[in-house]
Amino acid sequence: MLISWAGWIPFAATQAGLWTVKVPAELVWLAEFGPTLSAFIVTWLVYSKTGISNLMKRLLMWKVNYKWYLLAIFITPVFILLSIGIDILFFGTKYDWSLLNDWDKNFITRTEAFTPSLGLISGIVSFMKTGTLATALMFLLLALTNGGLSEEVGWRGFALKEFQRKPYNILLTSLFVAILWAVWHTGTLFWKTMMTSSFSEGLLFAFTYLLQYLLLIFPLSVIYTVLVNGTGGSIFLAIILHAFYNISISVITAAFPGFPMLTFVICMLVFSIILIVALWRNNTYNKCLQSV
Repeated sequence: MLISWAGWIPFAATQAGLWTVKVPAELVWLAEFGPTLSAFIVTWLVYSKTGISNLMKRLLMWKVNYKWYLLAIFITPVFILLSIGIDILFFGTKYDWSLLNDWDKNFITRTEAFTPSLGLISGIVSFMKTGTLATALMFLLLALTNGGLSEEVGWRGFALKEFQRKPYNILLTSLFVAILWAVWHTGTLFWKTMMTSSFSEGLLFAFTYLLQYLLLIFPLSVIYTVLVNGTGGSIFLAIILHAFYNISISVITAAFPGFPMLTFVICMLVFSIILIVALWRNNTYNKCLQSV
């Protein structure tokens, strides 16, 4: 966490006008690799070369049953469509599906907002403006790296495995990882708000933000736990899930700012509860868990 905050807090200070030094936006992206970098450092200190070797094997573990790829890639779009379906059926909300056609323009605008740039981000933006295929390639690459690779070695590669050494059940393990994930996932906007608010307002904002984010990622954490354990510990599949979650949510919320996020969270929560109940005493799942 400290590695990431060391990048986010100075950038937030410049955005809040509290520091005159220009901090490049690339530092924000680099700071996202805090969980993964921390995982490698702590693994080296505690488990030495053997631990690093095991971590790398799990990071490159891509030969798993195809059903796990289907889960990782399509679980988020399915919940998005289900949430929209409920919104249409029960609340009569109208959706202009043509707005999805602007996904590339929306992503370019979002990336372009990261300023000032040392040249990397501005170069990526220039490349994406050459065509839709270029935008799609960068969208996928950034989703796999900044978000997937930058986080999952820490959350599912290290933290999940450590909590399961106790061993905690699937519910507690997922909850503990989700708490770490939520506390880390503050970002520059969080810190900017904290810097520009009074003490009481900042405290209330932080509590509300972290609670809301925890409610979102706890059911996600359960799904990640099931995925990683079901594949025998594959961090690679966790990265795939993270990437396609980010891509799906980014596209849908940019097109539909009024997307029913609460319905989406409730759908995931119900699904995660079903998973917990179904796998609690599942012998096949428990055998997979022992092999992680």
